[in-house]
Amino acid sequence: MDNDYISAENAQQVKPLYIVTGSTDNMGSVITRRLAEQGKAVLLASRNIVKAQQYAGELRATTKNDDIQCLQLDLSSFDMVKDFVERLKALQRPVAALVNNAGTLPRHSSISPDGYEHTVQVNFLSTALLSMLVAPLMIEGGRIIMSTSITRRMVSLPYEFPAVSHFTQFGAYAQSKLALTLFSIYLSTTMKTGKLIVNCVNPGIIKSSMLALNKWIDRVSDIVKPAHSREAGVMPTMRALESNDTGFIFEGRSKQVKMSSVLNNRDVFIKLCNDTMRILKKHLPK
Repeated sequence: MDNDYISAENAQQVKPLYIVTGSTDNMGSVITRRLAEQGKAVLLASRNIVKAQQYAGELRATTKNDDIQCLQLDLSSFDMVKDFVERLKALQRPVAALVNNAGTLPRHSSISPDGYEHTVQVNFLSTALLSMLVAPLMIEGGRIIMSTSITRRMVSLPYEFPAVSHFTQFGAYAQSKLALTLFSIYLSTTMKTGKLIVNCVNPGIIKSSMLALNKWIDRVSDIVKPAHSREAGVMPTMRALESNDTGFIFEGRSKQVKMSSVLNNRDVFIKLCNDTMRILKKHLPK
């Protein structure tokens, strides 16, 4: 991975970007609004570019912040992630933060163009690749935020992961979030050399179109009290963006725990990191 990070001094000439994936729906729309209200330069990364452009226009009008841009991002394949990063580079703007908010929870299994279960591709593999490709564009002290889930506590990773031999809607989603949390431990360690900060956020269970309140949601609600609003759900993300700590999971209004607290099986962790890097290295600059 290229470690030619952009210095804070060079970035002072232009406002660095705050990239939010899944930026038009549910919590993503609240995060982008909060950042726009703070006067940040915001980049809406969204699969639905028309919707993103419409929302960007609304934000410019309501926040009086004109430094809001859009780029299409589809996490369903590695090639589309790489295409997004090339278009991001063409903007010639340093990056202050990448908020990996996008996620999917499909009812039925499908296979991505790269041969992986769609949920695992979007929520884990493509999100990890995006983070590693954007990292060299970041200023010193740049933040990479991963959106995890309380559902990770209810599953373990099968030996063959990231392959999925038996799909269930809940299982694939929860395993993808557990894998992302574990891999973030690795990223938080390796990216220290570039003075980058990597943290996870757990928004809790909120009312969203993605969750659609399926049967298994009652099981999750037994573990954590649902958030009453999207505003409450974005609190951990906003706290993580302001923190100088790295390697933590931010939860609620004030709680944060070390990401390593989820590491129950070191052999599984090592295998996950090795297997994931073996997959991603094919798509990283040499």
